Amino acid sequence: MASPSWAHAAKIVEVTVDPKLEDIADPKEFRISKGRFDQVKWVAAAETYFTVEFNGESPFYESQFSSDAPYSGLVRRDILGDPLKTYKYTVRAGGRTVDPGGIIDR
Repeated sequence: MASPSWAHAAKIVEVTVDPKLEDIADPKEFRISKGRFDQVKWVAAAETYFTVEFNGESPFYESQFSSDAPYSGLVRRDILGDPLKTYKYTVRAGGRTVDPGGIIDR
């Protein structure tokens, strides 16, 4: 059976804890499309436990994610795509913290 036309692969946000790196999230800013039903999947190498928490408003139905629950799910229905609005969130992994962001397009 073929996948539905709206089924898209999740955008991958890598979470690393290499002490030589300045940041632990790559890309520093994800960009997904609400109209294409995109999702974000946060992943970490070497079985590193991490948490993701949106600061303030989350564009998703949940505001906290982790290595145990890494998929964002779909963008909330009441969120409008706005390429000028950045949703800030915090990633914690291996004793380090970084505050990247995400943009939701139409």
